[in-house]
Amino acid sequence: MALVLFDLDHTLLTGDSEEAWVRYLKDIGWLSKEFLQKKIQFDQDYNKGKLNTFSYSSFLLEPLTGRTLQEIDNLVKPFAAKVVEDYSDSLTQKLIQDHSKDKCLLVSATLSFIVKEISILLGLKTFFGTEAEVNNKAYTGVLKGIPNFSEEKVRRVKEWLRLERFPSNQDIFAYSDSIYDLPLLEFSDHPRAVNPDKTLRGISSKRGWKIIERSV
Repeated sequence: MALVLFDLDHTLLTGDSEEAWVRYLKDIGWLSKEFLQKKIQFDQDYNKGKLNTFSYSSFLLEPLTGRTLQEIDNLVKPFAAKVVEDYSDSLTQKLIQDHSKDKCLLVSATLSFIVKEISILLGLKTFFGTEAEVNNKAYTGVLKGIPNFSEEKVRRVKEWLRLERFPSNQDIFAYSDSIYDLPLLEFSDHPRAVNPDKTLRGISSKRGWKIIERSV
């Protein structure tokens, strides 16, 4: 049984679940114009490979400050169902089916309460996302720990392997679209670039990594 590490957005799914979450909050009137303008700047930084992950993740949590766990849960369940419906395709099902006999982990930088619901709907039992601090059953608007980007993904996978005592002689597959996941791909025995960004595509080609093209 191999270990399989799936990135979520633009990898297992065709779109960006966190971007969809921002649009969802905008539609229900939770976001200000200033918030949306700042989001554009963060998107530009991401595309340039210069994203400050702490600032960005903290920024995404601001609208949740003081909101109860139940309040967010009531929003995220139907939201996740819509995201999986809209952003799943034949490759989503193929990747999951190809590894149906392996241990699959969903390893995403997206906020963990979103990753959790999507993971459940995709039939994946183990997931990691960016954690939000909770106090007295309400979100504080503050990060808990380190955003689950880049090297942090590898650290959390290694911690999981240790705690679960997963056999060290098993092959590891990793799937991602983003250069931010280069550490995760390098950690694996079988890196797979899924519709990779320009930088990751170049590295994948140079290193002979398998590139999976998503059908339009």
